[in-house]
Amino acid sequence: MKKIVYTVCSANHLAHCKTMADSFVEFNSGYELFIILIDQVNERFNLNSFSPYNILEISKLNINDFDLMASRYSVIELNCAMKPFVAKWLFEQFHPDILLYIDSDTWVFSPFSEVEKSLLEYDLVITPHFTNAYPDNELLPRERDILRSGLYNAGFLGMRNSANTLDFLKWWAGHMKGECYYNFAEGMGVDQIWINLVPLLFKQVQINQDPGLNVAYWNLHERTLHFKDGLYWVNNNHPLVFLHISGYQFNTPSIISKHQNRYSFADHRVLEELFAIYTTKVKENGYDFYSNLSCVYAIPKKKSRGIMKTLNQFIKPLGIKITDL
Repeated sequence: MKKIVYTVCSANHLAHCKTMADSFVEFNSGYELFIILIDQVNERFNLNSFSPYNILEISKLNINDFDLMASRYSVIELNCAMKPFVAKWLFEQFHPDILLYIDSDTWVFSPFSEVEKSLLEYDLVITPHFTNAYPDNELLPRERDILRSGLYNAGFLGMRNSANTLDFLKWWAGHMKGECYYNFAEGMGVDQIWINLVPLLFKQVQINQDPGLNVAYWNLHERTLHFKDGLYWVNNNHPLVFLHISGYQFNTPSIISKHQNRYSFADHRVLEELFAIYTTKVKENGYDFYSNLSCVYAIPKKKSRGIMKTLNQFIKPLGIKITDL
């Protein structure tokens, strides 16, 4: 069985990316790992330093309409938009039986063997942000925050090589060309919001509720980490497969994520210890250097979107809308 795992990131996130890659291959043999750089090297660093991983600039993939998307999107939007295009390219070029996508801010602790078993039966494996209601409606995130940003987390996706999967990627990529914005008022939650529709529109989709997958700030009300017998466990019964360390900032190490105020390390001591270890690993992989690199696609044109929105508000009564950008 041929297996590939991939991620996308800009240069400023390469230290996180290498940390993810190192942890994945430690527990998962037989995979070829690809890092697709949504950026340009421009002699700022040496791609060979990421060996044995395959690292390619996005321009090498010759994606149709890439320049148009780069002109529309912020750096994070562009990174999100590239996921299905890269997956399509990998299937076309290398024909893997299994293809996994994993966000670069992920830390792996166990084999993906159960996901692989799922992909013997299903074409697509997705993970919900949570499976139990939040205990109140005041602290962040709230359930309505999850509703607007997406029921399922797009930081992980399992795919089996099938016509159904390729149809999904074609559909997803179609939306990514012009509908991968952060604009919650218009129902836009980048690539992730579109995954809401996947179980409805496509066959053979597994919503995998394994508590060991995608542990992050959005599900800590239902998942607690423990360390026993040399392994990390979720709720004492489920092996921790991977943490998604979203919104954690090294300059504010006492805060689990900048995106929430619902949880604190006082109630998650094992998580606090792990985040400290993670910080050390990322810094050892060049954080101080890479985090200061700007993305070549981060150009001033992004400011024009706010101006265009203001103009549309004024001309709306005339029945006119500027749609550019």
